[in-house]
Amino acid sequence: MRLLTRYGSVLLLAALWEAAARLGIFNRVLFPPATVILVRLGSMLWEGVLVQEAGQSLLRMGTGFALALAVGIPLGMLMARSRKVEGFFAPIFAFGFPVPKIGLIPIFLLFLGLGHGSKIALVFLDALFPVVLNAFHGVRLVERQFIWSARAMGDSEAAILRRVVWPAALPHIFTGIRLGLIVSLIVVFLSEMVSAGSGLGHVMIISARNFKIVDMYTAILSIGLLGALLDRAVLAARAQALQWYEGEAAA
Repeated sequence: MRLLTRYGSVLLLAALWEAAARLGIFNRVLFPPATVILVRLGSMLWEGVLVQEAGQSLLRMGTGFALALAVGIPLGMLMARSRKVEGFFAPIFAFGFPVPKIGLIPIFLLFLGLGHGSKIALVFLDALFPVVLNAFHGVRLVERQFIWSARAMGDSEAAILRRVVWPAALPHIFTGIRLGLIVSLIVVFLSEMVSAGSGLGHVMIISARNFKIVDMYTAILSIGLLGALLDRAVLAARAQALQWYEGEAAA
């Protein structure tokens, strides 16, 4: 019953799609029934095609996203703690944030080629911005009284960072992680559509070009399911890491 309540809207949408296709409201060539797409999804999973292609997408996305976290979280925290560091990097982020990084694909292809490198670099660059900015604001919003109290008790700067700043900034950091994950997924699939010989984005665009409509929708469904699973994983990690925060919010 709980699953039905949570995913009822998705099931309703699938049922409406199925009915519209079966009744001829939609052209069945362009809008095949949902059950046909689900059957094709099962067969492509059984054949191992989707697993292999999803693995390629996850490799590119995961590597770029991990690099964005490894660089972005410390950089954002350092910018919040140091006016000099903030003054150096703030203009770069102010200029680069509104620029659609996906438009830089030709430049990345010229310098890094058609392989994994260009996709990983593009994911890294796109995910870096939300990760840095949320880490920055999370640290900047920490109550100064907490830091002053810790210093008055004789805590070192490292201890203050570990015991005061990091826990207080963690909710914002997780927001940046979640946004960065979504951006990473979008970017890797778009880059695979433009220039890749593998990956779910490649499967989707090749299927569309060859008018394999069911395969195209199957790839789209696979992308949606993969994104939903990864998002749920981040939310589960957030709930585990922020039990104290969720408890305070509920109170």
